[in-house]
Amino acid sequence: VSTQSTGEKQAIMKLTTKSVLISFGVILIINLSFFRSEKPDNRLRSIYSKDLFGIKSDKQYVRECLQVWGRDHKDSKSDVEVEAGQCPREMPDELRDIYTQNNTIEVINWYKCQVGPDALERKKGGYTDKALDEYINKTKKRENMYYGVLDQWIFKALETYPIMNKSVVILGSQRPIYEAVCIAFEAGSCTTVDFQIIPVQNPRLRLMTIAEYDENPELFDAAFSISSFEHDGLGRYGDPIRPRSDLDMMKKLKCFIKPNGTLYLSVPIAKDKIVWNMHRVYGRLRFPLLIEDWTLVDVFADVRMQERWSGCDSAAEGDYQPLFVLINAPPPPGHNQRVMDQYLLENYQEKPCCSGGCIHPFDWAA
Repeated sequence: VSTQSTGEKQAIMKLTTKSVLISFGVILIINLSFFRSEKPDNRLRSIYSKDLFGIKSDKQYVRECLQVWGRDHKDSKSDVEVEAGQCPREMPDELRDIYTQNNTIEVINWYKCQVGPDALERKKGGYTDKALDEYINKTKKRENMYYGVLDQWIFKALETYPIMNKSVVILGSQRPIYEAVCIAFEAGSCTTVDFQIIPVQNPRLRLMTIAEYDENPELFDAAFSISSFEHDGLGRYGDPIRPRSDLDMMKKLKCFIKPNGTLYLSVPIAKDKIVWNMHRVYGRLRFPLLIEDWTLVDVFADVRMQERWSGCDSAAEGDYQPLFVLINAPPPPGHNQRVMDQYLLENYQEKPCCSGGCIHPFDWAA
């Protein structure tokens, strides 16, 4: 039997109600503070932000992010389309101003076509268990593979910024080198997303096309893009002709990776150029646009980076590719430029050819 008076009960109820409201307010403030600290873009909600109904699922976040990206970037084929088994030999005149940023970027020709049944069959031959094991063993021994010294920079980057137990997506693949690197560095999972179908069944490899990813999107902790985005939009691999495809894909990639997740990026660096339809070379005109939505935290390169970033002409060569480590978060004003400015040489006079020689289209048969 209760011995409390009615007045005492009412006082206790008021005190309890007040405590609940105070606790709710504290929780709400904590949640809102967490939301603000994790939000990478004012228009995209973080996967980690909480609301009264719990945590948003990865798939919900990715779908909403891709919807926002799609409205801004219109992920549809341009008027000039690529048919299966064909690659464009010439840059479309009506798209030249956009490709060249109003004629500020030089265009030279070097044609190569890697689409159709023959190309896919050759690609399939590189994804054998034997090849994968060979690349895994080379990685464990820290031996160079297809890109030479770039592989050493990747190894150092992954030792500094590890991927152990993390989910990793590999963007673009012609041979399973970076799938092997992903496995050797003990990532939690390794998924490859490519424009082309990779017709391989291998329990150690998870492969999908861009279209398949868009149908069933997911969120990753980190991404590799090694010598991939410089090809986007040129049609060499059967991808649609899109002048801004490289820039758009870097923005779309923000939907693949968790906020504050890591991107390991490598593209050719020298004087800005389009080598049609092989690749782009990135210099001080286009590279800042490529990474403008990302925070550059580290660069793995050698002394040649100074000459390249200062603007030496690499002709058609696209083999000098440093390794850039970026975070999926908007950079502080001027931050990325300050990081890159350390590689500028004072009073640099542009050379017709970067030190170490240049590759011209006629030097290397396509």
